Amino acid sequence: MKLLMLLLGLSVSSVVLAHGPTPQKTDESVQVGSSAADMWKRVSDPCAIAQWHPEVTACSPVNEKQQTLTLKNGKQLLQEIDEVAQAEMTVSYRLSGEIDLEALPVSSLNGKIKVSPDGSGAKISWTARYYRAFTGNEPPAGQDDESAKSAVDSFVKAGLQGLKEGRAAKSAAKSHDLIDRCCVALRSTFKRWGLNWCA
Repeated sequence: MKLLMLLLGLSVSSVVLAHGPTPQKTDESVQVGSSAADMWKRVSDPCAIAQWHPEVTACSPVNEKQQTLTLKNGKQLLQEIDEVAQAEMTVSYRLSGEIDLEALPVSSLNGKIKVSPDGSGAKISWTARYYRAFTGNEPPAGQDDESAKSAVDSFVKAGLQGLKEGRAAKSAAKSHDLIDRCCVALRSTFKRWGLNWCA
């Protein structure tokens, strides 16, 4: 009987100690002054993320469903769109292929971005469900649950902040302002040359 109890105890202990990764989640939202319709135009185009997310420097379509996102550190993620639901104003996506751990330390990730009317403005919610990079027991530093959650939280929050600040609109305004200043400085020169630029 004692032997049976000992074996049961060892069995339970091994189950408790030998556990794989647990699912992690990120749920963040932000209120913005722009209308829900305007925000949906920005969010619903998958490759527009390079315009409003400060961590994404480029987006290249691979096919109808997939896009390659290039991050500030030069690393890339393959994003796959599962659904763009116009009526609900939601975009559902996942990370595909082999995920570069220097881009995001996760082994898999499914996410959803939702735009909702909020008075004269909008509320943007971003949820993500994912697993850490190391799927076995005793993950090395940088591939554990905490690292995955910290990285995904940071990525999502930065994206929402970019939408709130109107990052794309500001960039366009700065570009337009630079053109205007150049035109003021060079208008008389263009006229002397008989050119109608900046007229």
